[in-house]
Order: sequence, then C-alpha cells, then structure tokens
Amino acid sequence: MYAEKMNDKTMKLTLIGTGEPLLRLQKRLGCAATELGVTLQLDIEKDPGAVGLRYEQTPAVLAQGRCIVIGLPRTEEIVALLHALPETKAGAQE
Repeated sequence: MYAEKMNDKTMKLTLIGTGEPLLRLQKRLGCAATELGVTLQLDIEKDPGAVGLRYEQTPAVLAQGRCIVIGLPRTEEIVALLHALPETKAGAQE
C-alpha cells in the first residue's frame, strides 16, 4: 500500500490496557509498522486512569500524549493513522 518506506524511523507509542485485547492491538501495530517500514518503541501502561482514560476505552494507543486509537481497529486503519502522524510524514518526504 505505502511503497515508500519511512527511512527506518522509530515511533514511540504508549499502549494502554491489559490482557488479550492489548496483545491483539500490539500485534496489529507491529504489522502496521512493518508495512510502513518503521520501528516501534512501545511502552505499556496497564492503568488507564494514569493517562486519563476509563477502562472501557481500552485498549488504546497514545502518540505524543494524544490518544490516536481506542479499541481494536483493523490493521489497515492503523496503517493509515500511523502514516498520518507528523513523524511519519517527515520521514516520507526525505
């Protein structure tokens, strides 16, 4: 889908949640990162209240302190979301 790679960019994301939903989202993020050609640095926060979310809003992903994913979207949707982030756009222009 995205033929141009992101020049080995590393994206720092925070995953919020626990259990199987968190693992499924982590897997989808990994697949999306592979498609985009980026490396992910993932931090995991098991307490949603620590970042201002409710348990019902998990799993979730934060990028630069901003919530970009809530729930379990399809991998294709995650690819589009990650590609739209400023740090991936800068890498695509090089």
